[in-house]
Amino acid sequence: MTSTPPYKTNLSLFNSLTGRQEPFEPVDGAKVRMYVCGPTVYDEPHLGHARCYITWDVLYRLLKYLGYEVTYARNVTDVDDKIIARAEKEGVTPATITDQYYDHFIQAMRALNVLDPDSEPRATEYIQQMLEGIQVLIEKGAAYTTPDGSVYFRVHTKADYGKLSRKPLDDLKAGARVEVDSGKEDPMDFALWKGVSGDVINPSDMKWASDMKWASPWGWGRPGWHMECSAMNMAMFGPQIDIHAGGADLVFPHHENEIAQSEAWTGVTPFARYWLHNGFVNVSGEKMSKSLGNFATIGQVLARYDANTIRYFLLTHHYRMPVDFHDQALEGAQNRVVKLHRALKSAVQKLGLEEQTLFSSLVWPYAQKYGDDAWQVDFTAFNTAMMDDLNTPQALACLNRVIDGLNSTEFDAYPSPEEGLKRTLAVALALFHILGFSIAPLFQAEEALLPKDSLLDLYHAFHTEKAPENTPARDLLTSLIELRQLAKTTKNWSLADDIRNRLSAEAGIQLMDRKDGSTTWEKLPDHV
Repeated sequence: MTSTPPYKTNLSLFNSLTGRQEPFEPVDGAKVRMYVCGPTVYDEPHLGHARCYITWDVLYRLLKYLGYEVTYARNVTDVDDKIIARAEKEGVTPATITDQYYDHFIQAMRALNVLDPDSEPRATEYIQQMLEGIQVLIEKGAAYTTPDGSVYFRVHTKADYGKLSRKPLDDLKAGARVEVDSGKEDPMDFALWKGVSGDVINPSDMKWASDMKWASPWGWGRPGWHMECSAMNMAMFGPQIDIHAGGADLVFPHHENEIAQSEAWTGVTPFARYWLHNGFVNVSGEKMSKSLGNFATIGQVLARYDANTIRYFLLTHHYRMPVDFHDQALEGAQNRVVKLHRALKSAVQKLGLEEQTLFSSLVWPYAQKYGDDAWQVDFTAFNTAMMDDLNTPQALACLNRVIDGLNSTEFDAYPSPEEGLKRTLAVALALFHILGFSIAPLFQAEEALLPKDSLLDLYHAFHTEKAPENTPARDLLTSLIELRQLAKTTKNWSLADDIRNRLSAEAGIQLMDRKDGSTTWEKLPDHV
C-alpha cells in the first residue's frame, strides 16, 4: 500500500556510475522506472539471490511508501549456454529446465516475502527487439558481423567505455573473459548475437529447439547475454531509466557492456541515472561457490531459519557491504526476531486485531499521525536512516526501540493505555512493513504443526526401515502432503511453507512440486 508520509524526504543513493552518493531525482518527477537484473533459470536459487532481491525489495517498498509511482521490472534470462547444457545433461528441452527453475525461484522469493515485480519479462519474448537494436548498431558502425553469423560490438567506438567500473581499458582487457572468435576485430569486443551452425530442428517453433536458435539477417543464432537487458529496457521504458540495480559481480562485464550498447543504440546518456549494486555473499568466511562445497540454496537455509530471520540478518549489513552467512550470526538474528515476534504478537492479541484488516484499520491511519505520539523521534530517525542510502542497520535499531516500547506499561502521552498501545503498534508495524518483514508469524498458533517426536519417528522410518508401503509412517507423510496441498489451495502459504520446511529440517524429507500440481518426495542425506 502506498502512503505519503507527512514529512519531506531527502532520499540519496550511492551511484556506482559516479562513485558518490547523490540526491535521488527521477527523470519524470514522481514516476520511477526501476530495472533489476533477474536470475538465469538453470539451477536452484541460492543465497546470492536472497541477498540481491531482498535488498531491492526494500528499496521498492520504500519508494512506494514515499509516494513514488514505481514500475519495477526484473527480467528472467531463459536463453543461455548453461540452460542448454543442463537440458542436454538431463535429456529434456530447455523449456523444461527454465520453467522448472523459474518456478523454484518464484517460490523462494515469495517464501522470503519478496514482493512480485510489476513486470517480469523473459529474454525469449524480446528477440525481435534485440534484432532491431543490433541492426541499428551495425548501421551506426558500432557493431560488425563475422563469417559465422555472429555480431560483435566495437568497444573502441565508445570513448567512455569502462566508466562504470572506472578502470583503464588495458586493465579491463586483462581481467575480461575474452570470447574466442577468430573473426573478432579486438579481444575486448563483445557478442551481441552468437551465430549457430547447423539445421534448425523445428523451424515452425524455433523458440524451444534443442539448441535454441532464431532466424536473423545474419543467420541462425541466439542473443548475447548483455543485449537482452538493453532490448527489454528499450521496449518497456524507452531510452533512459531511473534505477538499474543488481549484484556487484555484474558491474563488469555485464553492466559495462549494457551501458555501451544501450547508449550507442539510442544516443541518450546516461542509459540509467542511478546504478546500484549490492555486495558479495560469503559463507563462513569464503566466497560462496560450488567448487568450494559451500554453495547454499535458499531452500536449504529456509529449512533451518524462518524468512524474517534471514531478512533481519541481511539487513544488519549495509547493502553495499559484503555479508558472511554463518550459523552463529543467523542464530543471533533468530533470537532477536523471536523477541520481535513475541512483542508484536502480544500487542496484536491484546487489541483483538485480524491479519486481513491490520494495515487498513490500524497501521496506515495511525502511522500517518505519528507526529502526535511519543515515538516521533524513532520514526524520524528511521526515516533519516533509510534516506541515507538505505542504512538498514540504523533503521533496524529504530525498529527495535519502537517494538521494545510495546512492552511498556505506561502510555502517559496518550488519552488511554489502549490508545498508546495502538499508536505504538501502528508505528512498529509500519517500519516492519517497509523493511519487508512478514506479519504471518504474528497470527500463527504457538503450537508446532507436529511434535518433534513425530518428525523424528518419521525420519527414522524413512532412513532406517525405509518405510514400506501401508505403514503408519507412509500414512503420516501422505496426510502431511495432503494438508499442505489444502493449505496451498486456500492460499495459506505460511502453513504450506511450514510443512515443507519442517519436513526437510526435522524429518529429512524434501518435497518437490510438479507442474501438474502433484507433489513427490525424496530422502535427504542423513543429518541428525
